[in-house]
Amino acid sequence: MKYQSRKNDKFMEFIKIVMPKLMVIVVLVMLISLTNSCTYKFVEPESIGLNPTDTVSFSTQIIPIFTSNNNCTTCHKPGATSPDLTAANAYNELNSKNLIDLNDAANSKIYYYCEPSSTSHSWKKYSENEAAAVLLWITQGAHNN
Repeated sequence: MKYQSRKNDKFMEFIKIVMPKLMVIVVLVMLISLTNSCTYKFVEPESIGLNPTDTVSFSTQIIPIFTSNNNCTTCHKPGATSPDLTAANAYNELNSKNLIDLNDAANSKIYYYCEPSSTSHSWKKYSENEAAAVLLWITQGAHNN
């Protein structure tokens, strides 16, 4: 009987030591899984007035997103933060720095980094219309037109 009691005491002592640590590990795993779950917000061009069959022009529709109202070029200009998104340099920068993924447009850094629900870019983000235009432009082949 004494042996059984001693065995139970050791087991209870073990539980008292291990359980709090186990609970901390379980809680941490749950928090990590919640915070690391990936979600993508895909902007549907039709829902904001873009016709997916119309060709998006880089020079008349995409460049103004980067340059108008000090959107991107406040920081992304020659001698400042890369990539240089000024009208003269944007296309070459986007391609030379691999910011466009023609196989998966939504995975293009120039799109997902600044799309409206992104947490990657702490400054300015695209509007819904701008995000849709950039995504459609990439989907159409990201031509320098």
